[in-house]
Amino acid sequence: MAILPAMNRLTAYLLRALVVSLVFVTLAVTAAIWLTQSLRYVDVVVENGAPLHMFVWLALLTLPTFLSMTIPVALFVAVMFTYHRFAQDSELVAMRACGLSPRALARPALLLGGICLGLGFFISLWLQPQANQQLVQLQYFVQSQFSAALLKEGTFNDLGNKMTVYVSRRDQNAELKGILIHDARDPAKPVTIRAARGQLVQSDSGPKVIVYDGVQQEYDRARQRLGELAFDSYAVGLDTLVPSMAGRTAMPRELGTFDLINQIRHPTSDLRMLGRQISELHQRFVTPLLSLGYTFIAVCCLLFGEFSRRGQTGRVVMAIVLAVATQASVLGLAQSVSKQGWMVVPLYLAAFAPIIAGAYIVWRQPETRWGAA
Repeated sequence: MAILPAMNRLTAYLLRALVVSLVFVTLAVTAAIWLTQSLRYVDVVVENGAPLHMFVWLALLTLPTFLSMTIPVALFVAVMFTYHRFAQDSELVAMRACGLSPRALARPALLLGGICLGLGFFISLWLQPQANQQLVQLQYFVQSQFSAALLKEGTFNDLGNKMTVYVSRRDQNAELKGILIHDARDPAKPVTIRAARGQLVQSDSGPKVIVYDGVQQEYDRARQRLGELAFDSYAVGLDTLVPSMAGRTAMPRELGTFDLINQIRHPTSDLRMLGRQISELHQRFVTPLLSLGYTFIAVCCLLFGEFSRRGQTGRVVMAIVLAVATQASVLGLAQSVSKQGWMVVPLYLAAFAPIIAGAYIVWRQPETRWGAA
């Protein structure tokens, strides 16, 4: 009876080592990818003059996308590293001598794989779409709230292809001096405004520049007549600076899972978008399965079969080859689903193959002790 508590302690010891390895590998891999990918948002912040905390929020909102991809890979690396280290230190041999079978040794890794599977579904089906939606909204907010502050001094600033703004200089109070605005948004009546000074303001309809002590010239092309009006103050909307979300079609990655299913059930005439939606939906269900599949590959390659004192290099290489082949198959088939719907079947076969084969090996193979090779 004293053997059972010892086995439980060894299992807990192995699980603790796996968790520690998983945390460190996940942090390292995620940080490396996150730092490289988040740099693209530096341009969004810098070009629009937004504060630093906006960049931090933009970068944080990209994390769920990376986590859904890095957790399966990090779990595979953690399981491989932990079991290989234990084998090199002869700890696995000692655990087998205490009565732990290969199935019992694999149980902590499979338990951790199941936890990562559930976490992966939570991230893929709920957290990632929410983060992508917030990311797009925040990008539009940054561009709408801060882009107007980037009117450069002594330069003709082209705001789209319909408006040009010239500012001679800015003073310390952010007041604009020597303003020239050419507004051709109405091709029939282009307007030119000259003003001694002005100030940028934000309103519900977008950024505006309030100009003072100026002259407005409007040319009526139909009548070929130039009209001129002096004013004390005048508000000019700079809505061309603001990208509008009105009428924008949400990308599949931004849609919640239930919204995505409804879009697929009630498709529009855009078959290309429908294909991308179908591909996105199935990727959300397939990606978390890789956590469990990689775990089965790692434990089956390292724990089952004859034990060799000459090392496990061949087993490690085989596990890596199988994991890479599974990843490549899933990614390639997932991209093909958008063009050919029947590719869904091989996609799920590729994702479930290591799980089914691994489960058969773990639970069906006779539990024999390792023999020396």
